Amino acid sequence: MQKPFRNFAICGAVVGAFAVPSAALAEGPYVGVSGGIALPSDSQNSGEFDADVAATADFDAIPAETPLEWNTEFDNGLALSGQVGYAFQNGFRVELEGAYSEYDVSGHSGLTVGGADIDGVDVAVLTRGAADPANPTVGTVIADGQGSVTNFGLFGNVFYDIKTGGAFKPYVGAGLGYQWVDSEFTPSGVDVADEDDGGLAYQLMAGASYAVSPRAEVFGQYTYRANTEDADIDLNLVPATLGIESDQSIISAGVRFKFGG
Repeated sequence: MQKPFRNFAICGAVVGAFAVPSAALAEGPYVGVSGGIALPSDSQNSGEFDADVAATADFDAIPAETPLEWNTEFDNGLALSGQVGYAFQNGFRVELEGAYSEYDVSGHSGLTVGGADIDGVDVAVLTRGAADPANPTVGTVIADGQGSVTNFGLFGNVFYDIKTGGAFKPYVGAGLGYQWVDSEFTPSGVDVADEDDGGLAYQLMAGASYAVSPRAEVFGQYTYRANTEDADIDLNLVPATLGIESDQSIISAGVRFKFGG
């Protein structure tokens, strides 16, 4: 995927543009905590069947490698993180961050199999039961939503605090790490998926801090975070694997405590 690496490179260039050729005299270590709201993007889930699905009296067979896709919308959720870092006198900070976020599924729509939209088809096309006018359609079942996505990541971050000569300091940053994505999809109570997968992830940050004392500062931050590849989830309802997107914007506030000189 080119977009994540392009965004990461752009943010890295912005950070580098503020570099100053002065010695990195230590301002000291710090710890921080923050919390806020996670604003997940919709996920355009895509994958394929891993094995043949046998034909029934009412429905044709579905061969292995047949593509399937659908869209998932999410509610806003919760984001928490903790940081341990080291600040330098030249404005740079390096940081290790543990990040957690979770959000609920709002609904699914647009299920296609082999490129054909089956939202209006009897749900038995998936369960392989008997077709019946009393059965709900695929679209009705998946629109109900239910389920959640939980993310946990470990990131190494680099920041540059823009010196203003006062207590208020804007900053920019970027991070690279590993994020686990745990997806649980149970539309209308149907066990569609419940599995996790992890992969390389990145984040881009911008914010501002305000020193309330020589040892403490409060901050507000915007973060864009995503895995570089979709999380691959094995489905329980049908023999298929699905790629789940985990892009999210996070608006948070927190506090840092400094221990250096």
